[in-house]
Amino acid sequence: MPVYQPGQWLNPTDRPDWCDIAGAGRFAVPTENGRFDRHYHDDHEIWFIGEGKAKILVDGAERYVQAGDIVLIRAGDVHDVVEVYQTLRGFFVESGLPLGGRTGHLHLTEADAKGHPVPARPVPADFPAAVTR
Repeated sequence: MPVYQPGQWLNPTDRPDWCDIAGAGRFAVPTENGRFDRHYHDDHEIWFIGEGKAKILVDGAERYVQAGDIVLIRAGDVHDVVEVYQTLRGFFVESGLPLGGRTGHLHLTEADAKGHPVPARPVPADFPAAVTR
């Protein structure tokens, strides 16, 4: 059973033969010098937010996320991290490519591909309280 260390991503070129997912790994957007790129995928993606608070763009709308949240992103939906309030750390899984699908981050423009600084801001007054169960 393979183990992927921080900084490593599971992808179609190095995954086990029995594994059908297109990609998996960790991501982080720090409050200091954070960067992200506005992108989409040819497959569905799932994020699990393990730490932090931020505002993201997904499915055409901006939404707040925080530790414990799961974000479902449909194939073709552009997504991005717009602001961070606390360093954001998470885990992603790309569901598996359709026939002829492309791997990795796909961009609508060259500017999107270059990425952008993600501003760090104070937690907004309307940020939702964490849900505990």
